[in-house]
Amino acid sequence: MTQEPESKSKLSLEEQITDIVLKTIKTGGIAGGGIGAFWQLFMASDISKAIASMVIGAGISYGAALLQPIHEGNKKRFKGLGESADRGIEKLSENVAANWKTLGFTEKYLQCQMWDCHEDYAVGLREDENLPVNNPLLREVFVPLELSSDSIASGYEFRDRDESCQQIQIWELLERVKQDNRLRQIAIRAWGGYGKSTLLKHLTYIYSTGEYCKGDFRKYKAHKFVPFLLYLAGCWKEITKENPPDLTELLTKFHIGRLSKIKELETVPPNWALNLLRKGDALVMFDGFDEVPPAERAKVSEWLSAEMQKYHEAVFIMTSRPTAYREDYVARKPTAGFWIQDFNQEQRKQFVEQWYLCQERYARAGRNTPDVEAKAKERAKSLLEQIKARPELNDIAGNVLLLNMMARFHRDNKQGSELPQRKVELYQDICELQLGRRASARSIILVLNSINQRQEVLQFVALQMMCGGSKTYFTDLAISLEHFEKEGFKQISQADLLEYIAIALGKIDPDVSAQDFLTQSENISELLVKMDGNIYQFAHLSFQEFLAACELVRLKEGGEKLLFKCLGISAWKDVVLFYAAMINPTKLIQEALSQKHNDLAYLIYKQSEKRLNLSIAEQKALVGAKQSVTNSRYQKLEEYLENQQWYEADQETYRLMITAVGKDKGRWFSEDDLRNFPCDELLAINNLWVEYSNGLYGFSVQKKIYEECLGKIDFSSLSSATWNKFCDRIAWKSDGNWVDYPQSFFEDNFMSVEGHLPLGFWSSYRRMWRDESVPKGGLWGIGSVLIFSRQDL
Repeated sequence: MTQEPESKSKLSLEEQITDIVLKTIKTGGIAGGGIGAFWQLFMASDISKAIASMVIGAGISYGAALLQPIHEGNKKRFKGLGESADRGIEKLSENVAANWKTLGFTEKYLQCQMWDCHEDYAVGLREDENLPVNNPLLREVFVPLELSSDSIASGYEFRDRDESCQQIQIWELLERVKQDNRLRQIAIRAWGGYGKSTLLKHLTYIYSTGEYCKGDFRKYKAHKFVPFLLYLAGCWKEITKENPPDLTELLTKFHIGRLSKIKELETVPPNWALNLLRKGDALVMFDGFDEVPPAERAKVSEWLSAEMQKYHEAVFIMTSRPTAYREDYVARKPTAGFWIQDFNQEQRKQFVEQWYLCQERYARAGRNTPDVEAKAKERAKSLLEQIKARPELNDIAGNVLLLNMMARFHRDNKQGSELPQRKVELYQDICELQLGRRASARSIILVLNSINQRQEVLQFVALQMMCGGSKTYFTDLAISLEHFEKEGFKQISQADLLEYIAIALGKIDPDVSAQDFLTQSENISELLVKMDGNIYQFAHLSFQEFLAACELVRLKEGGEKLLFKCLGISAWKDVVLFYAAMINPTKLIQEALSQKHNDLAYLIYKQSEKRLNLSIAEQKALVGAKQSVTNSRYQKLEEYLENQQWYEADQETYRLMITAVGKDKGRWFSEDDLRNFPCDELLAINNLWVEYSNGLYGFSVQKKIYEECLGKIDFSSLSSATWNKFCDRIAWKSDGNWVDYPQSFFEDNFMSVEGHLPLGFWSSYRRMWRDESVPKGGLWGIGSVLIFSRQDL
């Protein structure tokens, strides 16, 4: 009988863990499809399935990142697994440390940069095992954002796309960098909460992990870059020094110095950043130009512009809110400009379903089975149906931050009641969640007796920050107003913050320590966030604006007096709108009109006309203000038309139309914008054109000609022959060629043609007007059908 070979001794549990992690590290970590292989290694071993589920559920990408969640998670949740697992984890720590030493500097830098941005951290809501909401990883919930190019300013347009669709993804731009140098300097604008920072974190993460050339990203064929993500809120002081660093010094000393707090990085190799910049291998991203103090923005813009010119081979992306960029970026602007579009219905669905799947999976130790997926889809459907059924929520769900807040509120609400009706109510409920229910769930006793008292302290702080810390804003408004504009800002030093907290506490409960309140606001309520250098800010600027508005309402006449003085300050726009949502807005509308802030009065009115909580008397007063708002809104257009300033009238028509759909000047119209364009606005604009041109111009005149060209007015598409015939009739084309806008468009031989004006919303596309490669029928044809199909005309 043949003797059986002696079996090998069985590996210990810690040896099995170490063996699997080392195999994973050697093959590049867990990324994308590698998760399945990693799971198979665990399943083939004798390691507890509970540990395996926890590891997979953590969604970690590399062995080094794997250590901390396992180590901490075991201590918290898996104490019963015994000393054997703990010894395996300690063994893992030693091996990960050894692997770190074998990496080159660039690889180590990329891992630190990846760790810095891998989490979907939103509105100060962190993961907490005692609450039903967890923070997913960014890659688990990120939904590609759609961009649109500037419609007016010089910039970049696609010439080989279907121009009826102006949606662009950031990866399409990076793919074209080598062909179009304008894309080496990109400015991305959006109002708060639309995902500007998240977009840059996404780019940084994908490049740091090397996924830019894998999976779904492979199709873009984007160039390989080393990413640098810098937050201007944290580095503007470096840039505005008397002898500021150049970009290479800022990257190697400030930026890498900050990342070294995550994991110590060795000395930067000589000329490392310089070589990347000069070779065009660096993607440098500056987030939040609007977060620079207004008084320092000019200097920061000059520095940014100079560095972009100096290192013209590198690629730069900068983000900002629109007003700060338009008014305060005084230097040469980046050569390409884009806007972040609202989330469409499909994007909302994708985000909510992915977000809920993460929550359900985390709640079950990483289990991703069909029953978990079904529960996630069921809850996501419940939220989406609520949003779709309620117009005011549907209006704001295109904002990523607000959609995220709705999802968190929806999941946290154990009573199952409906979401708040309005944006202002959503912010109030989130504040109450942060200032009360979170602490209750963790059995933590907060200072002060009520949510209202805690919020009142933060309201005082928020208003002080909006006013730039002025101590005299009630007694010396004329002097302090200039101070607001220059110094009002979203960051505050710890010393000033403690002083304001102490002042507010003195009116409520002097025995409470300002430091204790600050500590709880940072670590438990999480509405205040500590930045580098003992600097604090609210979790999002919109919370500061909301709380400042609440304080103005609390101050009654004093708050109203202060607000009226600040109506002309662009940084106060959202404060004004939050304030208007909490009061009877009629007096505020009248005051805005008297100060000639007509656009602001219009925004307040449009926001208020949908409110359901106004009394009958308040509703009547609001209706009475409507005519005043309307008259002031069209006053400039009427003046231009009366004086036969046709070009200026055409530009004003575009401005009125783009703001009527809630967008800023410089953006494109979407199909939905034109299909649902407010009928009263369309009639008012059309009637003015018809009246002052004696029936020669106007949308209704163009519609009549369009019908004579056999154009259908049933929202259907049009034929190329119909469109060309129409354009010939109204002299948008001459001898088969497009008439240059504005150079030749306003010459006498064209101006006598019936229906020649207004170009109106079409003028937003005039950068492509002279480019014969652009299919005009797609752009203007769709617009004309949508407008002419309206029964209003």
